[in-house]
Amino acid sequence: MLHLGRGIKTRLIKLITTLEAIKWLYDEEFESVFKNIGKDLWEDLRQEVALIVLEYDKEKLEQIVGKTKQVFKFWIVRICCNQIHSKYGKMWRMYNQILAVEDVTKFIKEEEEIDNSEKTIALIETSIKDLYWYDREILMMYIDLGSVRKVSARTGIPHTSIFITIKNIRKCIKKSIQ
Repeated sequence: MLHLGRGIKTRLIKLITTLEAIKWLYDEEFESVFKNIGKDLWEDLRQEVALIVLEYDKEKLEQIVGKTKQVFKFWIVRICCNQIHSKYGKMWRMYNQILAVEDVTKFIKEEEEIDNSEKTIALIETSIKDLYWYDREILMMYIDLGSVRKVSARTGIPHTSIFITIKNIRKCIKKSIQ
């Protein structure tokens, strides 16, 4: 009889558990799960899920596989749904943001000509001078530092507040020059 060390035996059990999980992923029952959730991308989905299973914590995987095949199947279904429907899932990021060429043309705007006339520049300068002192200071810092995050770091004001202030200032200036 061959006696294995405790560490080797533990690693061997984890390897067998992982292989069992991967074997389950490729049986007919799971194929129908992937086809129902992944539709045309079911094979890609199965590959992504297999990678997730392989990279998953081996002790946790051992617990899931050790319960029943149905518990494992539920876990796989949740992973599939998250991959396909969640904006944080790799499958969603890879495939749901692909647009047909016809759809892309809908988002292309004709470029507006920029009016750099002296009159427009004077109107913008007047608009900036007429701003509330807080808005004017935030705008000047934004122009000097170049980003909302840098203004936030310097002032201690949350970046979302800075962003909204800059957005409102832009609207105000655009309205005044029209």
